[in-house]
Amino acid sequence: MNIAIPQPLKLLGRAFSERGVSLYAVGGLVRNTLLGLPLSDWDTASAAPPERAAAIGRELGLKADVRDAAFGTVRLSGVLGGERFLTECTTFRREVYAQGGSHRPTGVVFSQDLAADAFRRDFTVNALYAHTQTGEVIDPTGGQKDLKKRLIRATTPDPNVILQDDGLRVLRLARFACELGFEVEKKTLAAARAHAHGLWDIPGERRAAELVKLLLSDARYGAPQPGGASAPVRGILLLHSLGALGAVLPSLLPCCNVQQDPKYHRYDVFHHSVCAMAFAPPTLVLRLAALLHDVGKPLSLSARGDMHEHPALGAEAAGADLAALRLPKALAERVCALIDAHMYDLRGDAKEKTLRRRFAQLGPEFVRQLAEVRRADFRGSAGRYGRVASAERWLYLLGRMEGEGAPFSPNELAVTGRDLMALGFSGPAVGEVKHWLWLHAAAFPKENTPARLLRLAEGYKKGAQKAAAREAEENNEF
Repeated sequence: MNIAIPQPLKLLGRAFSERGVSLYAVGGLVRNTLLGLPLSDWDTASAAPPERAAAIGRELGLKADVRDAAFGTVRLSGVLGGERFLTECTTFRREVYAQGGSHRPTGVVFSQDLAADAFRRDFTVNALYAHTQTGEVIDPTGGQKDLKKRLIRATTPDPNVILQDDGLRVLRLARFACELGFEVEKKTLAAARAHAHGLWDIPGERRAAELVKLLLSDARYGAPQPGGASAPVRGILLLHSLGALGAVLPSLLPCCNVQQDPKYHRYDVFHHSVCAMAFAPPTLVLRLAALLHDVGKPLSLSARGDMHEHPALGAEAAGADLAALRLPKALAERVCALIDAHMYDLRGDAKEKTLRRRFAQLGPEFVRQLAEVRRADFRGSAGRYGRVASAERWLYLLGRMEGEGAPFSPNELAVTGRDLMALGFSGPAVGEVKHWLWLHAAAFPKENTPARLLRLAEGYKKGAQKAAAREAEENNEF
C-alpha cells in the first residue's frame, strides 16, 4: 500500500536519497493518513546519524536543531516547496532500559535496520513507516491489521517488554485508545496493569502532558468510543482500572464508593466527578475543575462528619495534585479558585446587587467558567443535559452588566485617584474609597459618572469622619 506524502517531506526525502539515505515518515503521519484523520505531526526516521541528518537539512537551508544527539533526534524546520514545515528526524536505534520504567533509556545503539527501530516503539499503530519518495507503507509489527481491528497492541510479542521499559507507555496506551476510539488488546492491557507502578518513576511534567491529552481526547479527532462512552470518561476509568490513576490525580481515589444523598445524586462522589467532567466544555481548566470539584468531600466527611467544608478542602487537595504534575501555576490557581467557589449561590437566590458586586470582583472570564462548572456539576449529578437555573441567571446578568458598561476593575471608574485626592482623601483612604465606589458602580452602572461618583465620595468622607468622631469619643470615655 502507498500513501500520499506531504510535498515538503518529499523534497526532504529526495535530498536524503541523493546522499544515499532513505528517509521515512513514521508514526502519526502514516497512521492518521491510513485512518483518514488529520495529520498531527510529521515525524521522520532514517539510518543517518544525527549529525548527518542535520547537515543534509542545513544544505537545504533548513534550521537544524540537534535536540538529543545521544538519542539521534534532530528537529528540522523551515520552508521547502513554498510550504513551512517541521519534522523531528530520528536515527534508527535499539534501546536498553533500566528497571523501574523511567522513560529514558540507559543505552542507545544506532542501527541501519528499520525493523529493529519499529520493535523498540510502543504500539503497532505507531510503528508504521512510509518511504518519503514512493509513499510505500512498511509495517514490520502488523500495525495495519490492528488499525482495521481498531486495536491498541504492543509492538513486542510479549507486551511486558514494552510496558515495563517505560512507565509512561501506560498513560500513552489510555490516551491513544481514547483519541482513536480503539480497544486495547488483552495481553497489552494486562501488561499495562502489571507495570502501572512504573509511572511513579516518570517526572510530573511528562505525566501531565499525557493526562492533558487524555482529558481533551474527545476534541482531538471526535472518534466514537466503544460502547458510546465519552472519550475522557473512558480514559479516567481505564486509568483507574489499571491502577494508574493515583500517579496523576491521587485526590480522586478516596472519592470512590463515597455515597451521596440519592435525592440529588445518582452516583458516588468518584463517578459523579467523572460524569461532571464529561459535561464540561473541552478546555483544560474546565475539565480539571469539573473532575476535581468534589475531591474535598471525603476529606470533609472524615474531619467533620459532613461535607460542608469540601470546596476549600478540595481546592487544597487539587492544588497538591496539580503541583505534583508541575502544571503552570496560573492554570492550577484558576482550577483551585473554581473548585473553592463552585458552591457559591447554590440555590440561585442571591440578590442581584450582591451578584453584580461579586461578578465585578471575579471578572467576566471567571464567572463564565464558574457557570460552566456549575452546569457540569448539576448535569453530572443527574447524568443528563438540562437547564441549570443558577448558571443561566449568572450568564444573563453578566451579559447585562457588560452591555451596561459596568466596571470590572477600579480603573474603569469615571474618577481617578487624583480626583479623590482633590476632595481631601490621602494615603490608604484613596484606595478604600475607590474600591467602595467601584463596587457601587458595578451594582449601579448608570452612576459611573464623574459628578455622581464625586458626590458619593463626599458622602463617604462625611460618614467616615462621623464614624471616626464617634470612635474617638468612645475612646475618651475610658
